[in-house]
Amino acid sequence: MVPVTGSWLPSLEAAGVSINGDAYSGDNVGGFFSQSAINPANWTRSYSKSGWIDTLPPRSNLHILTNATVERIVFADELVNGARKATAVRFSSGRGSEVFEVKVDKEVLVAGGAMGTPHMLLVSGVGPKDVLDAAGVPVQVELPGVGQHLMDHLVCFISFPVLSTSDQL
Repeated sequence: MVPVTGSWLPSLEAAGVSINGDAYSGDNVGGFFSQSAINPANWTRSYSKSGWIDTLPPRSNLHILTNATVERIVFADELVNGARKATAVRFSSGRGSEVFEVKVDKEVLVAGGAMGTPHMLLVSGVGPKDVLDAAGVPVQVELPGVGQHLMDHLVCFISFPVLSTSDQL
């Protein structure tokens, strides 16, 4: 942050606006700083790929596919240690309707965001039984919270010019 931003929260507090110490806790009311995807060292945008993927050493067990859509996670018919085990992931390539399946030995990491992850789980049969039954999806894992309670985050963004000397930046 540039030094002039240090006065932002105390100024809000002096004006009667409560300060929120942890806006990412589920309560985002009050004044706070939100995380940015701008690298303050060179003022360039930071991306997940440059931050997480490009820094990895070469790995034979990591394959990144772009323009692919997960159709569903495939589960074994039998339980393993009392739990349903993921055995494959089905996806389409975006080049027509061809569907591929990748077998997995250990685990499936699900990272589709706030909307994509619950959707991926639900079409795979992981979620509330009543929802899956109503959609005609066979229940693989009954997990009542999947796809529930998504709330919009209300935000009031206020922007104003700040006059500052260049030595403060």
